[in-house]
Amino acid sequence: MGLGIYTESQEKRRLSGTIEKRGTQTGTPTLGMFLFGLPFVGVGIFVALTGLKVVPTNPASVHGPYWLLVAFGAVFALGGLMLWGMAGKQFRANRRRVLSRENHVNDPALEDYPWDPRGYHSHCWTKTAKWLGGAGFLSLFLSMFNWWAWFAPGPWPVKIIVSLFDVILVFVWWQAAMTLSRAIRFGDSRIEFVGFPYRANGPIRIRWITPRGITRAEKGTFTLRCIKEWTETTGVGENRSQDVIHEAQWSGVWTLDHAENFPEGNSIELTFQPTAALPVTSLSGKATVYWELEIALSLPGPDFRETYLVPVY
Repeated sequence: MGLGIYTESQEKRRLSGTIEKRGTQTGTPTLGMFLFGLPFVGVGIFVALTGLKVVPTNPASVHGPYWLLVAFGAVFALGGLMLWGMAGKQFRANRRRVLSRENHVNDPALEDYPWDPRGYHSHCWTKTAKWLGGAGFLSLFLSMFNWWAWFAPGPWPVKIIVSLFDVILVFVWWQAAMTLSRAIRFGDSRIEFVGFPYRANGPIRIRWITPRGITRAEKGTFTLRCIKEWTETTGVGENRSQDVIHEAQWSGVWTLDHAENFPEGNSIELTFQPTAALPVTSLSGKATVYWELEIALSLPGPDFRETYLVPVY
């Protein structure tokens, strides 16, 4: 199979779109994160039970329908559970690093990340569950503000602000629906490593096993990137927020220049030749660097779009 045109770029470029944090370090102690989430869970459960009339309360103190209390309590409790989930993930990552240092003293790749030396799977249903869960959480959160804006009713500035957030909610549900449709159509997909681990000065040869549902693509790209990840803090005081930043340090791209058939189960070998002096993978260190292969194919209906981590050490 001819993959068409190969191009390479050494220009550093910040990536946009859906940003998934890859590093396992959060900088927050797991116990501190657990304790911080505790009042959220406790208060959330108490308020939700009040809304369900399990916990007695004076009706005169409830300035709205009882379902608002249930929604408010559920948002608080879910926020705390998210913090507990992050704490659990960090604890498991810390534990794995300790065990890896003991079991893989001379193997930096397996010490850094629990690689399968044979290849990497996409786990599309896990991604789908995250999108659906996030869309559901945002819907529950905005339900309280929509009641305030349209049924209380709130002032016009509130209506305008809530409407803007509702547009974002529609976009999130659209992304969740697209992720679900891709999972149904293509299922999990995988790449196989030709050698483990790879070296930063290449060549890097990867076999992509074509999943079901593609058949024929009109155009597409196969992109290998080296990416640095860090967190930036913007704003001050209560308006301060943290954003995960991904910056590509290098990229090699194969571009289809004609329509191509992709029968299910085929093995397509991709070869990239990175330039020298590129950073190697570090997913468990304080400075996160990772390499990924992104495959994007234009198809009738949902497009195929997936990324796979690649072990470069």
